[in-house]
Amino acid sequence: MKSFFPLLALMVFLIFHLSIYFFFIRQIIQPKIPRLVLKYFLIFNFFGVIAYFAARYFVDFPQSLYFLVSLSIGVGFVLFVVMLVYQILKLVLWLLFWLFPSFSKERRGFFQRVLNLSSGIFALGYLGVGLVEGRLQPKIERVKIPLKNLKNSMNAVQISDLHIGGLIEENVVRQIVQQINALKPDFIVLTGDIVDTEITKVSRAIAELAKLNAPLGVYFIAGNHEYFHSIQPLFEGLKSIGIRVLENECVQLVKNQGTNEEAIVNLAGVYDLFGRRIGVLEPNLEQALQDRIESQPLILLAHQPKFALEVKEHHRVDLILSGHTHGGQIFPFRFLVKLDQPYLAGLYQHSPTTQIYVNRGTGFWGPPMRILSRAEITFFEFVVGE
Repeated sequence: MKSFFPLLALMVFLIFHLSIYFFFIRQIIQPKIPRLVLKYFLIFNFFGVIAYFAARYFVDFPQSLYFLVSLSIGVGFVLFVVMLVYQILKLVLWLLFWLFPSFSKERRGFFQRVLNLSSGIFALGYLGVGLVEGRLQPKIERVKIPLKNLKNSMNAVQISDLHIGGLIEENVVRQIVQQINALKPDFIVLTGDIVDTEITKVSRAIAELAKLNAPLGVYFIAGNHEYFHSIQPLFEGLKSIGIRVLENECVQLVKNQGTNEEAIVNLAGVYDLFGRRIGVLEPNLEQALQDRIESQPLILLAHQPKFALEVKEHHRVDLILSGHTHGGQIFPFRFLVKLDQPYLAGLYQHSPTTQIYVNRGTGFWGPPMRILSRAEITFFEFVVGE
């Protein structure tokens, strides 16, 4: 699977680049030399995409070079979107000319030149905005949720999809850990895709995760990207720094009540759905809920939001915490994400008794870009519900 995913992605980006050239560049650039320059730029950019996947999954690149090749992913996607917008607007122009045949040849040429110029400006602005938003510090999203049968209010922090490796190194992780600890949460959950390389390559970043501080513990579940690398050494590495890995299991969060200890919340976690595709570490909800305490509320950690479709009324899950979607990361990719996932970002009422919250991701995958989907750290205030 480690080699299949990059191959599939490369096929998609090859289609992107061919489409960009034939349905955008060739149509807006008439002079031969500028068109040839852009043609070779696209070829160079596609080789950058190849280099990105090589650096991500097979060989080590210096970070400065890794940054440049990662931009190739963003450039390819952004130009493909601009190409689609251009073709739609071109169709609108064609309809306009058809409805008003009295438009002179000069006027038609003027509208076409305006469309071509504005498309180029739009492409540059689109890239610029994405780079700026992608480098912003994660936003603290504060969410208040009532939990049935909760006896005392408590709080928690969720991060997801940090994708440690590549451009996410110890300095970035250190800043995020500082943001989290400043919130003083009772417990912390990491809902998958936290590490996206071999753990041996990011030992210093993992050491920063060891500084996460919460009296009721730090908990982790696997996301799909953890399966692309050596997953068992990752589990062992996280356990060695005090992070509890939930592997189709449930634990009780215990809080001191005077001189006594009392379980106040069930916290369950399942393996990612990707495990079913490869027949390794498959999610099992029934197993994960075996050790629950029936009288306490239950929070379920499941990396992909569509796992909620397996949660039925009889499971009595109060809240699901997920990630995976990145909130779409680069608009309008969110519409493609919605084809695969029922929930994109934020809080949803999944059923009369179950809510789900989807974190937009604390890092990024691919280019250091985000558009209309800023990275987030979620701070939950859980209050007594009816």
